[in-house]
Amino acid sequence: MQGEALIHDVRARLFQPEAGFYLAPIRHHSPACAWAVRAMIRDLKPAQVLIEAPHDLSHLIPHLLDPDTVPPVAMASLLDQKSGPRLAAYYPFCSHSPEWVALREGAALGAELRFVDLGSDAKMKASAPEQTGPQALVREHGFDSGDYVRALCERLGCRDGFELWDHLFETRIGDGDWQRFLGDVGAYCAALRASTPEDQIQQGDDPKREVHMAACIRDALAQGTADGPVICVIGGFHVWPLLTPDATAKDVQAGGNSEASSYLIRYGYKDMDALMGYGAGLPQPAYYQALWDHVEARKTAPSWPELAQDLVAGFAAEMRRNGHTIFVPAQVELLRSAETLAQLRGRPGALRHDLFDGLTSSLLKGESSGSDVWRDRFVQFLRGTALGDVSDGAGQPPIVADARARAARLRFTVTDGQRRERSLDLRRKPTHLAASRFAHAMALLDTGFATRNGGPDFVNGLQTGLLFEHWEYAWSPHVEGQLIEAAIHGDTLPSACLGKLQAERAALAEDGRADDLPSLIALFKKGLLAGLSDELDSFLAEIAGAINRSADFPGTTRAMIDLHSIEASRGPLSLPDGLAIKPVMQQAFSRVIYLCDDLPNMRDEAIPPCLTALRLMSELLRSDAADAVEAERFKEALDRVIKADPAPELIGAITAIGVESGRRAEHELPDLLTAQLRGSAPDLPTRLAGLRGVLAVSPSLLWTVAGVLDALDEFLNHLSDTEFLEVLPHLRLALSALNPREADQVAEALTRRHGGSAGDFSVHHHDIDASEAAAGAAMELALRQSLALDGLEDWITGGQA
Repeated sequence: MQGEALIHDVRARLFQPEAGFYLAPIRHHSPACAWAVRAMIRDLKPAQVLIEAPHDLSHLIPHLLDPDTVPPVAMASLLDQKSGPRLAAYYPFCSHSPEWVALREGAALGAELRFVDLGSDAKMKASAPEQTGPQALVREHGFDSGDYVRALCERLGCRDGFELWDHLFETRIGDGDWQRFLGDVGAYCAALRASTPEDQIQQGDDPKREVHMAACIRDALAQGTADGPVICVIGGFHVWPLLTPDATAKDVQAGGNSEASSYLIRYGYKDMDALMGYGAGLPQPAYYQALWDHVEARKTAPSWPELAQDLVAGFAAEMRRNGHTIFVPAQVELLRSAETLAQLRGRPGALRHDLFDGLTSSLLKGESSGSDVWRDRFVQFLRGTALGDVSDGAGQPPIVADARARAARLRFTVTDGQRRERSLDLRRKPTHLAASRFAHAMALLDTGFATRNGGPDFVNGLQTGLLFEHWEYAWSPHVEGQLIEAAIHGDTLPSACLGKLQAERAALAEDGRADDLPSLIALFKKGLLAGLSDELDSFLAEIAGAINRSADFPGTTRAMIDLHSIEASRGPLSLPDGLAIKPVMQQAFSRVIYLCDDLPNMRDEAIPPCLTALRLMSELLRSDAADAVEAERFKEALDRVIKADPAPELIGAITAIGVESGRRAEHELPDLLTAQLRGSAPDLPTRLAGLRGVLAVSPSLLWTVAGVLDALDEFLNHLSDTEFLEVLPHLRLALSALNPREADQVAEALTRRHGGSAGDFSVHHHDIDASEAAAGAAMELALRQSLALDGLEDWITGGQA
């Protein structure tokens, strides 16, 4: 059917009183449509009200009607696939949703209420396979794009489909003639459909949905209309195929069993914002809620100046609370500019876009640098932070109820979607430790509830001595949705966390990493941080088994260090009663001793991690942990290694450990380095290997043991300029083990040996890497040699070689 004929057909047959059948074309979450639908239902007093929503969610209608259910809320549907990830989808309601109003008004009249769209399981399966994250069960992108929308925007001076919709329809909220209003919406939507390529419509799930909805309408009409007509509240895009439901439905049966499970959950305005990725509705829903509340209070069309004034005053008050004062003259200028623009654009008052333009002209005065900041603040204000509530009888998933109860008990605010900060004193306040464990548990389940932005990082072993942990948190619909998805692991927060950890452990095994010690210990730490206790026995057993099978000396050493830090912890990682970690730590120590005998056979590329492991073991055995293991066994193992003639780096490191522990005489260290540095190895950098080993485990020995610095100085003094350039990058790498203070100390000691002071040298820092520095030094050497050949060196350097 051609566009004009289709539009005429929709307008003429939208309301069919002779058949007792009325279609109410709407845009989801439109206050103007909600007002017209309410007037229509009150006027017609229907016996049945059909609503475009998945039919398998109809069992949630009583809970939606419960007086304790406060929008915004959403029907959430979950689908477990035989292969592939679990799917989740949402159907939101707010106070100004036409569907919400239709439910309430229909229930007040005693009408039968039904959802008539395709099942949520079918809709989720029909979504693009590459789509990730929760889906919207309502979609209406056709309102915001396409040739028809662009042409109308150009003609009416609107920037996009959202402004166009407001200009044409939201300005008419409170209109007493619902037939004319809905007729215009139907004609507008028919034009949108007529301008949409047919192949695009056929490629989506719209045809299947419309066939199903037509079948539901046919069934409703078959029940008879003697007690009142049938009203179908439907997205305007779908109206045309439903004008003749008998023809569209054919032999399709309505309803059917669903493979999805569904719940009623709280929802928030941020997730309903069409500019935040939501597939239907309008931007900044708090603005439209303010419009709805305003006309509800007046019981008639809005006073646009009064609404604009209330919005600006509310914005100014919020900015003042946040430390961004908007003075009264600027508020007056904002209102004046917005209303003037609205008048020029042919509108009854300032709409959302006009208010944004007024803000730009009044608060920025043409200064583009601050424009984004103020616009972002206004966007957030008009988006709103409201979070709905669900009646206790709605049967929310147990895990959601459990998490909310725990959050409230631990003094986390969950009554709105506002983001807040909280600092927790982990070691001195048990209630704060409990709150930390709750936050870690929610993070473990990827709920998005809390983000740690400061304090100790126990999983990665960073800044673990800090006392306070800093979090940002906010309860949101996304949090509840993620909790529902996590319910596959358990019905309480602890059981879900344990199930999630077990699933991750199983994934490691499937990936061939069942003995990945760092990953296993990280999972164990996450469980402790989340407050799990004896349930972690199986993880400890897995760690013990992986240690017994480990052939990785550095990895096993790191595991032992991690286990010791957990065993010694008195904070968030403190062990619950009954979870014995010390035997596993001793087992790891025994494995380290066993693997020491492999050190002489290490390949060159494997030596640096082994040096780090030796340093960590040496530091550990000089601490209180020495009482938990037999330190003498480690020292004897190192004696065996050094007798087996390992790589020079290992000899240097083990000798340094022996000197530092008192097991070896101090003179052994300078003797070793002197022998290596004077050695016969033709490769000069190789002679530095022992020094690298010493510095890797204990840099302070360079200046605390007599003779070590002498050996290095003598080696450097006997190098030619060419040899020095060859060894320079390797020397820099070895000395990188020193911190800046230690490097200054070594420089001072070396310069004093030659009658100078480090302070005599001016240091210039340049943003160049080691290779560039080496190239520059080589260039300088070549220049000096060239000058010397020409007898010009003294002339250039002023006689200073």
